[in-house]
Amino acid sequence: MRMYWAKKILEWTISPSYALATAQYFNDRYAYDGNDPNGFVGVGWSIMGIHDMDSYMNYVGCKRKFKIDSFVARYKGAKENAIKAERAATVERKSESDSLSGKKRKA
Repeated sequence: MRMYWAKKILEWTISPSYALATAQYFNDRYAYDGNDPNGFVGVGWSIMGIHDMDSYMNYVGCKRKFKIDSFVARYKGAKENAIKAERAATVERKSESDSLSGKKRKA
């Protein structure tokens, strides 16, 4: 699962360094091997391709490897929170791209 969510964090953030810091925080906070060298390397492998080439991991591939429905069922409200977070991130990325382009936004 770490490979999947870390790659999604990379996909959703503005830079690889920000993705690495965010994924490392979540790994240290919520993973069984948080604050452990194995966890650190696992996040690096997922985001930076340490020990192999980078690869895209999608939801269909994740469904083949893991019991996604039972995992999601363990966390009530997770699906709704994920949808809200994605919407908020989309709005945030839009405003960041507007500010980075040097153009003023129209009211």
